Amino acid sequence: MSEILQALHGRDSIESAAAYARLGWPVAIGHRHRTGSGCTCQDAPAPTVCVTPGAHPHGEVVTELEPGDLTAAFEAAPGAGVIVPCTRFDALVVAHSIGMVMLRADAKGLHVPCLTAGHSTATLLVAPGTGSVLAGCPQVEVRSGPGAWVAMPPSYGVRWDTAPDDELPIPPAEAVRPHLADVLKFALAARTRR
Repeated sequence: MSEILQALHGRDSIESAAAYARLGWPVAIGHRHRTGSGCTCQDAPAPTVCVTPGAHPHGEVVTELEPGDLTAAFEAAPGAGVIVPCTRFDALVVAHSIGMVMLRADAKGLHVPCLTAGHSTATLLVAPGTGSVLAGCPQVEVRSGPGAWVAMPPSYGVRWDTAPDDELPIPPAEAVRPHLADVLKFALAARTRR
């Protein structure tokens, strides 16, 4: 396992953030999850309970850190979420069960980086600017561009199911689309049989 992959599977926010930066991905700092008191976004009175504690950015705008600022920023906020804007990839957010079946693509030689958040969603990473081919697909949320973001491990509740390989390019959405279409078709058929 490469040094980058070891860092991506670790629990150290600073090492992980530096590994994402080495992949060429911009990094931003997110909120923190605190045992017993929840997400730091709840410090101010909030109208609703945070549904992604410690795994979302501060505010509406994702502020990218300069590589030289990573260590200081994460040292100042231990346990902060690691946020990556969707500029070096597009993200396809699907139900967890659909994402897990998608991992069969690995067996066919298609290496699709996949994140899971609890047991609710899976996020498949595809080449930047290609996610739009799935924008109209039901049950798929496409995140693309600097205004969109993904919480990365070791953010609270987020883990790699299939980590990116620093020696393999992220595949375009066109390569993922037929596999995803099959999985969605099977999921729909299973639902109608109930």
